[in-house]
Amino acid sequence: MAIEKIYNAIKRLPPAEREKLRHLLDNEDSNNENTKAFERAAGSWTDFDADGFIEEIYHRRNSVGRKGSEW
Repeated sequence: MAIEKIYNAIKRLPPAEREKLRHLLDNEDSNNENTKAFERAAGSWTDFDADGFIEEIYHRRNSVGRKGSEW
């Protein structure tokens, strides 16, 4: 049976690898929720002009009145 093969393969894993697998499986549901939330938020920026924003950044960096950092 396929489940028995998977179980036997897991038993052959070193303890550290089994622990990694356990963490991956435990976090699988929360990752799905996080991914869905990210996709909802990413779609809400449709009116954002990324190219214009980058252009503005470079314009400000090259401006004469720009002050340097005071570390």
